[in-house]
This record gives sequence, structure tokens and C-alpha cells, in this order.
Amino acid sequence: MPTRVISKDIKDRIPILFYEQDRTVKEICLILGIKKSTVYLALSWFRSYGKPYNPDVHRIGRRRKLEHTDVRFICLLLKQRHCIYLDEIQEQLSTHRNITVSLSTLFHTLHTLHFSRKTVSAKALEQNLMDRAIFMNEIADLLTNPDQLMSIDEVARNRRTSSRKMGYAPRGLRCVSRR
Repeated sequence: MPTRVISKDIKDRIPILFYEQDRTVKEICLILGIKKSTVYLALSWFRSYGKPYNPDVHRIGRRRKLEHTDVRFICLLLKQRHCIYLDEIQEQLSTHRNITVSLSTLFHTLHTLHFSRKTVSAKALEQNLMDRAIFMNEIADLLTNPDQLMSIDEVARNRRTSSRKMGYAPRGLRCVSRR
């Protein structure tokens, strides 16, 4: 069974609780909800390295294709253009970051970043809430009954047929494109 990974901020609290607040190991275990062996190990590392963890330990496993700066680049790219395709992200990474990655790597990275593919809803660039409120007040002054208002719409016309219908947005948020 794999061991539970204790975050660095919790490990940073161990020497403070032990040396500055004079807490016992048992009290530290109760406060932080960790095992005694973790406390003793963090204190020995603190005596050896000045940090409650071993700074010389490297991440195990295969090296990652995308570094942290590359992932930030992808996030910024998706913030600017929600309706971008994976091959376009791949091309941008190749052009600007000089990295070649597969589409499956990009897909898994987006999944890890909690981005999901959604239907895009479009909002007009000219949409202004203040102008809308002023217009509604003017109409309310002109009409005594809302049934007097008649609207004609170009139903057969669809200006969104040439636009992309799918885009990426963080889970729990709508994918909105401003036009």
C-alpha cells in the first residue's frame, strides 16, 4: 500500500511546533494528524538540512514532457482562445516553446488541469448592461402594457454557422466566446 504524501506546509509546521512552541511528538501528531515516524523523520531532516524534508530527493518516475512553464502557457492560451483545437495548441507549443508533444499528451494534460470540452455560448462584444438598462427604461416610459411590444426576428439567419461550436473551459464554468 503506498504511503500518504504529507505536504511541505505541514512538514514546515513540525520544527516550529517542536522547537519554538515546545510541543511533544505526541501533541504534534494529534495537532497535525500525522504519524510519529513522520515527525521523527522531519525533525532529523531539519537537523541535517535545515529543512523538514530532504531537498536532495528527486521526483521518481519518468521525466515529464511538459514543464510547469509549458502548462502555464497552455492555460494562458486557453484563457485567450476557448475554441482552440488540440492540434493548434500543439502547433503553438512547437512555435513558441520549441516542444513537440503528442495530441494524447495534450488531452491528458487538459484533463489533469480540470478542463473539459463544452458547447460554446456566444455573447456579443457590444453587450453593455448599462445601455440595456437605459433602453429598457425608455421602452417602459413609451409603453403602458408589455403586450404592446412586438418584435421581428430574422429566424432563418444564423451567423454562428461558421464559428466553432466546441471549446475548453475549467470544470464548473461555462465556455463563453465574446464576438
